[in-house]
Amino acid sequence: MKPNSNNVVAPQIQEPISLTSTIQQPPPASVPFPTNRCPFDPDPRYEGIRTSDPVLRVGTPAGFDVWLVSGYEDARTVLGDAETFSNVDASSSHLMGDKDNLGAPPPPGVMLRHDGDSHSRLRLRLAREFMVKRIARLEPFIRDLVATHIDRIGQQKGPLDLYREFALPVPALVISEILGVPEGQRSEFENATASQVDLSLPLEERQAAAIQSAGFFANLIQSKLENPGDDLLSRLILEPTERPMDAAELQGIALLLLTAGHDTTANMITLGTYALLQHPEQAAKLQNPAVMETGVDELIRYLTIVHNGVLRKAVKDTTIAGQTIRAGEHVAVVLESANRDNRFISDGDQLDLERRSAHLGFGYGPHQCLGQHLARLELRIALPELFRRLPGMRVETPETDIPFKNDMLVYGIKKLMINWDEVIS
Repeated sequence: MKPNSNNVVAPQIQEPISLTSTIQQPPPASVPFPTNRCPFDPDPRYEGIRTSDPVLRVGTPAGFDVWLVSGYEDARTVLGDAETFSNVDASSSHLMGDKDNLGAPPPPGVMLRHDGDSHSRLRLRLAREFMVKRIARLEPFIRDLVATHIDRIGQQKGPLDLYREFALPVPALVISEILGVPEGQRSEFENATASQVDLSLPLEERQAAAIQSAGFFANLIQSKLENPGDDLLSRLILEPTERPMDAAELQGIALLLLTAGHDTTANMITLGTYALLQHPEQAAKLQNPAVMETGVDELIRYLTIVHNGVLRKAVKDTTIAGQTIRAGEHVAVVLESANRDNRFISDGDQLDLERRSAHLGFGYGPHQCLGQHLARLELRIALPELFRRLPGMRVETPETDIPFKNDMLVYGIKKLMINWDEVIS
């Protein structure tokens, strides 16, 4: 698709020049970080970059340079080699982080930024909570939640914002159930989490919501320490281990699960719905359960909402695609480009819900998304039900006026006004 008026127009650049060299100091970046989505497709320059400069020196919005890794096999090499590439600055410091804080110690419990034994300890303890069988137990709860929110949509007169009314609250309440948030507090939790990612709100209000969430989790964890129940946090507290988790680690885990499992799924629901409305021949396949087994992963590959690169820091000298990367230098692995690499997948710019692929939408290697089974389950339930129960669903906003999240860490749509013909029980 062509860029619409909401996409930032990238500056014109010359044909990429190969920066492959073995000099001791890397050359200064001559190319800005590509960020021009269109809206489902990555920046079109990646197609050429993957061939001519698979490891390209670029400047980032945060004010420091990185090596841009854009091809599928190179991406897997970096993401799969945790001994060479550290996660300490993951995953968005190059976009909006303070470069003076690069290399700062990771917060307690925030597994995303831990390496080695520290990461393994956290991941192994959480992995059993996100195994397929345990996640499958949530299916009746998620189905009831989706049905309830579609009922609420049907009670209103359209158009309404699908992101605010459906895509944000459903994942937030699923995380509430997993963490054991008391039912009487879930509306407070839902409102606070939604406000943190709502860019229509003033910065001060979003910061206040973040502080409210941190305080909410601190109180929740204290209550679990005093009176554990049957939930993820309680099981982490009660599990026999030589090194029990303290309150700071538990709070870090809770905040990470909220961040990683809430806004990402909300954006996939909203952007996925819009993509399917633009591809009605694919939307017609949604009611086939066999197709949805592959269809969700195809949507995740096609849309790749974790965009603009996943940051890693080299801890020793290495070579990727012929380019020497020195210890201390950063690389940004661009998943959205890798997932369209024609050496990995043919016709990658086409959405095909019946396609199977080993995509990188959930990352790869030791830090691959821990909650991927949960995300798949939520999408397999939410998307078919939206299209089944809201026949005639359509977007009321012209494409050129839809606000896409080019300026956010996770890509999506800030507001998607929909209407429908009727609501089916």
